Amino acid sequence: MATPTLSIFILSSLLILSSFSNAQTQPKAFTFPITKDDPTNQYYTTIQIGSKATTLNVGIDLGGNFLWFNSQEYFAAADSYRPILCGTKQCQIANGIGCIFCFLSPPVPGCTNNTCSDYSLNPFTGTQGYSGLGQDVLRVVSTRGAQYKVNNFPFQYSDPVLREALATPTAGLIALGRTRVSLPAQLSSAFKIREKFALCIPSSGSKGSMIIGETAYTKPFQQTSESALTTPLLRNPVSINGNEVIGNLTIQYFIGVKSIRVGETPLVLNETLLSINKRTGEGGTSIRTVRAYTSLHKSIYAALVDEFVKAAAAKNIKRVASVAPFGACFDSKTISSTEAGPDVPVIDLVLQSKSVYWRFYGWNTMVRAGEGVICLAFVEGQPNLSGPTTSIVVGGYQMENHLLEFDVAAEKLGFSRSLLLRDTSCDKFGAA
Repeated sequence: MATPTLSIFILSSLLILSSFSNAQTQPKAFTFPITKDDPTNQYYTTIQIGSKATTLNVGIDLGGNFLWFNSQEYFAAADSYRPILCGTKQCQIANGIGCIFCFLSPPVPGCTNNTCSDYSLNPFTGTQGYSGLGQDVLRVVSTRGAQYKVNNFPFQYSDPVLREALATPTAGLIALGRTRVSLPAQLSSAFKIREKFALCIPSSGSKGSMIIGETAYTKPFQQTSESALTTPLLRNPVSINGNEVIGNLTIQYFIGVKSIRVGETPLVLNETLLSINKRTGEGGTSIRTVRAYTSLHKSIYAALVDEFVKAAAAKNIKRVASVAPFGACFDSKTISSTEAGPDVPVIDLVLQSKSVYWRFYGWNTMVRAGEGVICLAFVEGQPNLSGPTTSIVVGGYQMENHLLEFDVAAEKLGFSRSLLLRDTSCDKFGAA
């Protein structure tokens, strides 16, 4: 029989080993797949939520507030759903607006009494829905392949009308915006990891990945990350939409574009459009995954089209009739191919200095719009009727096959050159 002293020693040793094991298995990052829906040009990921681990596809919204969805499959299995009650700490964290009283018995997702509430936004239609906020368990997978649970993950079970214009496979949207209830913020809080996420958005017919947290990537992506350029993430002090304000700072991600070049030629622009007006919130450059193509203020777009057409003509590229919504289209037979797509003039978004610029090659600047027709994949922006108008909104097509690292904690964006120049793509992106 072991002596008491020996037993205490063995127990202490086991406790130390247990603590060491837990420390070793503490996740540093989590991974999520990204798929492009070709009919809508929307990007989505897959989550599992609830005690029954209901699997849902949800669109990715860089400027979103919180996760919202409508799913009959989840509704039928929502035995672990709990409302976020008015006046609670969870309601404060969610920055809830108002309180809903719904007396359906028994309470069900979307109808619970004394419930903290907020507006959700469908960014494709502009429709807003006001409903109660709830919480349930979210299952996530670490970059090491282990599954973890995030208890009390906040979201909204929304009105089905909000699903209008969403990609057919999707039930809602998951938010990556600057809120305390976004996916990156919640994972950072639950697992004490850095609030940082990487996006590698795929092109049609392939897969990409989102990694939340900090981790090493597979080769050559680690070298790509280390050589990436960085620029500050800016804040617009005026709300872009009524439900996109946290305190007095909007939740979207902005960067400081100082000029635009086509080839080596800078566009002649009204430079006040490039800065955020701190009083009105007008202007500036945001990044949105829910916009298919980069949109530009009318005058900026006109200058881009004019200079691009000139530069294309110098390469003997023949212009043809435009195909809406694109303003400049060309005969694809007059354009040769390169490793980074059609051989057309490059377009640079010049940032804090002339040596820091986000360059787009043909793969990210040209889109096929018909038989033998290829168009400049930028569009004219429309006025924002619900708030200030952003001058430049970088869309998903321009992000495809670039490695983007949003270091929210450090307020900076890392961005790579086109991965195609390294003979790889987002289809191969992952953690080491």
